[in-house]
Amino acid sequence: MANIFARRFALILAASSVLLFSACRTLYSNVSIGLDKSNYLRGEEIVVTIDGVTERMDNNKATLAIYAAGSGHGDRLDYAYLHVGDNQVLLPTPSRAGAYELRLYSKVPANDDTLAAKLPFTVNGDTEVSMSLDKTSYKRGEEIIATLDGVTSRMNKDSAFLAIYPAGGVHDSGYFYASYANIGEDRVEFSTPPEAGNYELRFYRKAKADEDTLALSLPFTVSGDVKISMKLNKKTYTQYEKIFVKLTGITNRMNKDGAFLVIYDEGAGHGNNFASVSQPAAGDSETTLYAPDESGTYEVRLYRKDSPRSAATLAATIPFTVKRVEPRR
Repeated sequence: MANIFARRFALILAASSVLLFSACRTLYSNVSIGLDKSNYLRGEEIVVTIDGVTERMDNNKATLAIYAAGSGHGDRLDYAYLHVGDNQVLLPTPSRAGAYELRLYSKVPANDDTLAAKLPFTVNGDTEVSMSLDKTSYKRGEEIIATLDGVTSRMNKDSAFLAIYPAGGVHDSGYFYASYANIGEDRVEFSTPPEAGNYELRFYRKAKADEDTLALSLPFTVSGDVKISMKLNKKTYTQYEKIFVKLTGITNRMNKDGAFLVIYDEGAGHGNNFASVSQPAAGDSETTLYAPDESGTYEVRLYRKDSPRSAATLAATIPFTVKRVEPRR
């Protein structure tokens, strides 16, 4: 009796093995194709093993490709060519949840005649990623610190990234600042957008920004400015005379962003030519500029960033005059 039960148990195990083999592995001629599993999360890597690829298949550009289940031969997503011998191919999971197929085409082009084998799999759910901000409201000139955890190696290969968008901004519209995400836990530092308003920090699993690749989003606001003090040592100078500018409150972020002091004609547009530029240090400092060589009215301006020069990035301005001293005869 014991032998009968043992034989039945062995048959059950064998049957289970066949079912697993048929779900994740298939054969074409003497070539074996297998998936590491049959269900994936978005952000994971699909591992395909192919044993016994012939030289003829290599020469014919035999191809492994991912398709939505039942889609046409021309609608492939990611793919890879096969080479002689045993291969391991790493492919990204599709961006959208659903039913898919891994297809083997014995040569190009892909059609009914060259389709040699296919394996079904599904994409359902997302890999667990967390994201946080150091606070929810910032002043212009402060640093935004984002912490990201759980980024997979596949996401990193797919150029997953963080980006700041205006609140509700279209995915493929321009964003303010972006940074690629590193594997595991990552700390990313951003500059505040130049304009006050409502924003969001977004994490996309892949370089293509759309609804399917968006994994996380956090809202924040930019309101007000970092308090900065700027003083000149006097109000009137002669041409080429040194102008001593005292500054307090320059943040590390402003220094990283290339904040600079510059002399303009009084009231000149931000894009007009300027002279005597200096980049101040973070904290409290004294910086030296040189008066223009022509008499007139001018102003020293402090911009929070090296670009763009605009009303939004202009932090402080002080007027002064230059009196030309005629040489003695």
